[in-house]
Parts: sequence; C-alpha cells; structure tokens
Amino acid sequence: MATKKWIATALAVCGLACGVAQAQTMKIGYLPSTVGQALTQAWKTGIENTLKGQNVSFQALDAQMKAEIQVTMMDDFINQGYNAIILQPIDAAALTASVKKAEGKGIPVITLNTDTKLPHAACVTMDDEGAGYLVGEQIGKALSGKGNVAIIQSPPGAQAGVEREKGFRAAMAKLFPEIKIVGAQNGQWNKDKAIEIMNSFLQVNKDLDAVFAVNDNMAEGAMIAAESAGRLNKVKIWGFNGQKSTLTLIEQGKITGTAYTNAYNQGATAAKYALDMLSGAKKKGDKTEIVTVPPFAATKDTVAQIKPEERW
Repeated sequence: MATKKWIATALAVCGLACGVAQAQTMKIGYLPSTVGQALTQAWKTGIENTLKGQNVSFQALDAQMKAEIQVTMMDDFINQGYNAIILQPIDAAALTASVKKAEGKGIPVITLNTDTKLPHAACVTMDDEGAGYLVGEQIGKALSGKGNVAIIQSPPGAQAGVEREKGFRAAMAKLFPEIKIVGAQNGQWNKDKAIEIMNSFLQVNKDLDAVFAVNDNMAEGAMIAAESAGRLNKVKIWGFNGQKSTLTLIEQGKITGTAYTNAYNQGATAAKYALDMLSGAKKKGDKTEIVTVPPFAATKDTVAQIKPEERW
C-alpha cells in the first residue's frame, strides 16, 4: 500500500515537472530609443496589455537616445537568451549588425517605426512617408499654395523621420511649387532643442507661415517659441505621432494639427507578432514583413473623433 502511494506521488511530481518544462517561460525584451517619451510609453502599454496572461517574462530598457547604448543592450538581450526583441532603432545603420546577430541566433526582432538595413522578422510602422505627404497637403491647402515653411527634422540616422520629411517634401514639390521651404534643422526629437531652432527660424524669416516638426515633442517646442515671440497666430504648426498633450493643444488652437497614430495599437501589434513567431503561427520570410498602421489628420475640426481611451 505504501509502495503504491509512493509511486502515485512520484508520478504526480514527475507530471508537474514535465508540465513546467513544457510551459517554459519565454522572454521578450523591449528596447526603445528612450522610455521617457509619450510614444514609447504608449507602445510599452500596448505590449504589456497583449502579454498579460501569457507565459512571458517582459523587460524594457532605456537606451537614453544613444545608439551605442542600444547596441550594448541588444547584446545583453542576446546573451541572456531572450526569445524575441521589440526594438525601436535609434540609428538604422548602427543597429543593423545587432539585429543580424539576434536573428542569426534564432531570436526574431520586430522593429517599431524605424527599419534596419537587413531583413528581420517584421517592422510595425506608421505610414511615415504617406503621413508626411498628408501633412504637406494639409499645410499647402491652408496656405492656398503660397508661402514660406520650415522643417524641424529628426536625427539623420532616424529613418522614420527621414521618411516623414521625404513625404512632406514630395507633397510640396508636386502640389505646391510656390511654397518655399526656407529652413530645415535637426531637432533631435527634443522639445527644448526645437524651441531653440524655432527661435532661429522666426528671427531669420519674418514671414514664416508654417512649420512641420516630424514629431509632437518638437511641434510643442515650436509652439512655445512662436507663442513667446507673439507670432503663434501667424504660423501654422504641425506635428507627428498624436500624443495626448499635442491633441489638447490642437483643441486649444495652439497647434494646427498632427498625423495621429494609435500607439497603443501599434505596440499591441508588435507584441502579437512576437507571440505568433514564438508559437510558430508565423514564420520568418526572406524579407522583413512590413505592418503599416494608417495615420489620421488630427485638426481642431477632427480631433474629437479620437476617443479618450485612444489618447496616449
């Protein structure tokens, strides 16, 4: 009788151990440019919501807007045996080798907004070029096809910002040849830097009609500078991303518009893709799969269409 109990207990322990082995916790890393921005926090929320209830250990790291730190952190994820990485590359070229290294070890990499130079699992992105073109159309129509505009740019290696500017310039060239681009400077994705640049634009261009900042932080910086100079009512300011603070400023009439994307949904989409790769529901192809999240032109007339739960 005692022997039977021992056998039953042993089988139960074995079954439990086998179950644990079969349900091994997967590790997913999230590596944005920095954790201190509304966009990267919204992505993180979307990722975490999707991973809830899954047998997944999740970690987010802060690269502090430095590509060399991001490269080191990618190595850490790889060396620690992470099963998938969700990455927002600070510099597409600088992170390409890291992505290749991860993929070479069987770790799928899903990039957010900025792609890298070599194929990897997927890139979940806003339609950067198309949305830049959309902003160009909106500004051009508002200026009746004539005037002076400036661009507050992203860092040169940030492909997302490069594509946004490319789309904007294409719209100007094709649709509004009488609109002159009078300046373009790198705002480093940063509000304080954008204030500095906007002050310079305003001093040099007494008839500046509009500014396209390729993210909302820089649009808010441009707004602060224009308001301080007493020229906010004369300059149309457009941003990109659609963070909650910018939507509020649009409602107040201080910023003209932004190319809004539901960042919660974008983060969730990246996390779902990672889970599908790990479960085998998706297989890596020869090319990076591009998953595009469409933009929406948020202006004072349209911003109310964005529901409170969709504002990040």
